[in-house]
Amino acid sequence: MKIRRRSQGQLNKGDEIEVKRPNGSYYAATVLRPPSAVQKNMVFVEYKTVYEGPKCVRGFVDLTHVRPPPPLELGRCFKIGDSVDAYWENGWRKGVVRDLLENSKFVVGFDGNGEKEDEESEVDQCNLRLHREWEDGSWVPSQNELAKAPKENGDKSRKVKLKIVFRRRPANGNFQKDEEVEVTGDEEGFKGSWYSAAVVEYCGNDTYLVEYSAIRTEDGVPLRQEAKAQHIRPRPPELSPVASFRPREVVEVWHNDGWWIGVITAVLTGSKYVVYFSLTHEELEVDHSNLRIHQDWKNGKWIIASEERLGQLMTNSNKLLLKTDVEEKRFEAKFPKGMPVEVRSDEPGYEGSWFSAVIVDSLGKDKYLVEYLTLKTEDLGSFLREEAYASYIRPLPPNARCASRYELLEHVDAWYNDGWWTGRIIKVLTGWRYSVYFRTTNEVMEFKHDDLRRHREWINGKWVIASKETI
Repeated sequence: MKIRRRSQGQLNKGDEIEVKRPNGSYYAATVLRPPSAVQKNMVFVEYKTVYEGPKCVRGFVDLTHVRPPPPLELGRCFKIGDSVDAYWENGWRKGVVRDLLENSKFVVGFDGNGEKEDEESEVDQCNLRLHREWEDGSWVPSQNELAKAPKENGDKSRKVKLKIVFRRRPANGNFQKDEEVEVTGDEEGFKGSWYSAAVVEYCGNDTYLVEYSAIRTEDGVPLRQEAKAQHIRPRPPELSPVASFRPREVVEVWHNDGWWIGVITAVLTGSKYVVYFSLTHEELEVDHSNLRIHQDWKNGKWIIASEERLGQLMTNSNKLLLKTDVEEKRFEAKFPKGMPVEVRSDEPGYEGSWFSAVIVDSLGKDKYLVEYLTLKTEDLGSFLREEAYASYIRPLPPNARCASRYELLEHVDAWYNDGWWTGRIIKVLTGWRYSVYFRTTNEVMEFKHDDLRRHREWINGKWVIASKETI
């Protein structure tokens, strides 16, 4: 489900930005939630190249650490002494060109800032850009200043030696050094799983040495292992995130440091699913954030899993076929027209939130048209209407306001940004106020008693109060 909101301040949702992190480097990010009236100087972002496990890191950052990406300059030449930004360890780090090498490479020096020794590294020209500062809403130096800058040696032409190097791919070699790949194994208990790795070198005989990203040796260093080309595939392309999965969909589950192929057998509340693994005949309850669409690498192309693939996974399990049939029927929820409900959002930055709405119409195939009671269209002319699957809809909870104080670690729903957000009491303050932690956004906020309600889950047609051990 997608929720449209009016942008606030100079940043809008979806804006591409760069964020300065404690190490001084800038990292590409996307705005998921612009500054609000409550947090005027903070913006919620998702980094593009900073990862925690399989997921990109998300979090709030101070506006003083945010800037737009610098203007793109293709083919810029650099000379010794130029102040540059080098793409280094997934971010842009400030440095100085110290030497020119062959094949469009440069030696770049990085300041250790007194805490450690200065560093040097060889950097390709494509991973360099001129260093600029973002001051008072503009870049320094500006494009005009760069255009007017005197050229080295005046107008004298310079002789350039062009060296062209042809690299031959090794015989039977399909992958290049440092290429990001995924590797599978045929050991018992690990079939059907893929692990992120990088190619170290080609060993001959259709074999590669790879270094795993998440698997480490007993000494704590990344594991290196030889793997046959038939057990290696490129890293799958990122697909647009899906709001929800349905029974019988083939997915990949992030589990035990790898991606495991399975089939959705049940859709649970709270953005959770039951996934069946045909090779091990096991089932696992999985959070939505740990799933991705399954893709097959065939004849040098990525193909999204088909019905044929589903058939292969399900043929030898009559129990699974029966189970998914039952689950599909079980989740055909019925909501009559005019019924007041709450609708869940899985939009980035809004996970775990519920918004009051009314059922306008049933659209068939487990889908409904709803009209929100607190969200309006961008022109504020009318209440927002959207389509939503039944798995994202629940009846209005019974009156869950609490006359007594909430307890430490108790799960609650907090009224914020026109909706109810699921969180947990982490501090009981004076004056009937509480500090609430939100796991989905990794933030802590303070709320009055009257802006909270007890958290309940809608499970199998009944309201269940969450215990301190759940969620």
